Amino acid sequence: MKLYLPILLLMTWLSAIPVAAQDISTIATQKPFAVSGALDMRLIGYQSKGIPARRSPLSWVISGSPTISLYGIRIPVSFTFSEQERSFSQPFNQFGLSPTYKWATLHAGYRNISFSPYTLAGHTMLGAGIELNPGKLRFGLMTGRLNRAITVDTTTGAIRPYSFSRFGTAVKLGYGTERNYFDLSFLQAKDREKDFNINPDSARIRPAANAVLGTSFKISVLKNFQVFGDGGISVFTRDSRSDLEVEIDSSRKFLRSVSDVLKVNGTTEYYTAYNAGAGYTGKYFTLKLIYKYVDPNFQSMGAYFFQDDVKNLTLNPSFNALKGKLRFAGSIGIQMDNVKKQKNATTSRVIGLANLSWDISDRLGLDANYANYTSNAEPTVALVENRYLLAQTNSNISVTPRLILPGKKMTQVLILSYNMSSLKDLNKDTLQAANILSQVIFLNHNLTINSLGLNISSGLNYTSNELAAGNIRNYSANLGFSKAFFKNKLAISTSNSYIMTKPIQGDGRILNLGGNLAYIPMKGHRVALRINAMNNSLTYADREPLQYSELTGELGYTFNF
Repeated sequence: MKLYLPILLLMTWLSAIPVAAQDISTIATQKPFAVSGALDMRLIGYQSKGIPARRSPLSWVISGSPTISLYGIRIPVSFTFSEQERSFSQPFNQFGLSPTYKWATLHAGYRNISFSPYTLAGHTMLGAGIELNPGKLRFGLMTGRLNRAITVDTTTGAIRPYSFSRFGTAVKLGYGTERNYFDLSFLQAKDREKDFNINPDSARIRPAANAVLGTSFKISVLKNFQVFGDGGISVFTRDSRSDLEVEIDSSRKFLRSVSDVLKVNGTTEYYTAYNAGAGYTGKYFTLKLIYKYVDPNFQSMGAYFFQDDVKNLTLNPSFNALKGKLRFAGSIGIQMDNVKKQKNATTSRVIGLANLSWDISDRLGLDANYANYTSNAEPTVALVENRYLLAQTNSNISVTPRLILPGKKMTQVLILSYNMSSLKDLNKDTLQAANILSQVIFLNHNLTINSLGLNISSGLNYTSNELAAGNIRNYSANLGFSKAFFKNKLAISTSNSYIMTKPIQGDGRILNLGGNLAYIPMKGHRVALRINAMNNSLTYADREPLQYSELTGELGYTFNF
């Protein structure tokens, strides 16, 4: 135990890999140390004709992905070596622990914690925290670094967008259960200049500060009815160094009321956002009505992104029938921007979505999807030319029948799919150039001969894109098979396709032939051979034709441990 504790502490500080929460009450049953993963070695040959070579004639790659386990804590790493590359990495470059004991959870390292959609909402934080849930009490605290200062990437010399180190603290206090609860949460965060090694004035950025108060609640009534909501008010200072005083008017009196608690100045603004709804959940039917509102420029340093300047009302029904064989989920609503009437035009959208899945029988089924988004912009006070007003309909329809024919000797699967996407411009001044219609049709067949371990797949595909400049069409066919031998120790497969392209001004043919062979001599060892040949022929009305071919071969060995 004395040996493994320093190792664990060292990895905690120096590594950077996400680790799931661990219940320390089971730590005695975990192995102190274990290593698993894979080692892969590949030799690749390449030849081209008609075009400059796109890779080396002969290359090699050695890669590995071992995972170290310390008392059940998994720490994955990876490495790659080739004639052109040398790298060692920890895939996610983040390490964190969340050990749990009964109703207490401790967070340390890189964590993604959520207290509310508007305060701390899953933003990565390097720090420490705790969550306590004894009985109906709901308490959480997290403090640490949200962002680190960025000036110049020292590994490449590239200049990135400048940013300050950003630190914050979030706290949550609530009472209740998953069915009924009320939570209050608060986030305070600010940029720190001392970690920024250049003059902020020359970087043209300013240190910001943010305080957000959020609330979340859910009330369940009569077992099947729920009322729920989230809300937040954000006080955001874009330049915490500014000496400008707050100008108080009818819309900014709130800032004066909080100035005794928070530091505000002339660059401080406040924003609100909330969503609320009611729903019914039954055995066969659910229905939710949700309203959402977000102020323009709403920001929270505890969240990555908000769709701001929006309000929408949606109705979301779903049901299942015929003993669960028929399933439907949908949504319909209206969405608008310009909630503060600050723009010259207001855009409204009708949102419609429907998904249907029907298992007609044990063999025959049908999946269908429909989505429609209609947008229309109307001027508010100022006059706006028609060509600058958005008026369009974006719709998508897909229908996919499926047929499964199981049997003792063979099994067949047949899938036919049609997908149509259209963008229709309803503005008479711009519709000639904006309409787009895309269609995709494919038919796939899969045959498995059980006694032979043989699988044969085939398919046909048609794609069409109708644009203002012309039409683009593609036709393709594919055929492949796979066969296993010697109790699945040897596998042979092939995949081939032929594509005819019809661009706006031209013609093309693409032939792809591929074969694979894999052999497993013993457990954990695998040898594979892959060969792929491609021939591409393109003719154009306004330039010279292009014809080329490529041949790629790969020999690989994989060891799993």
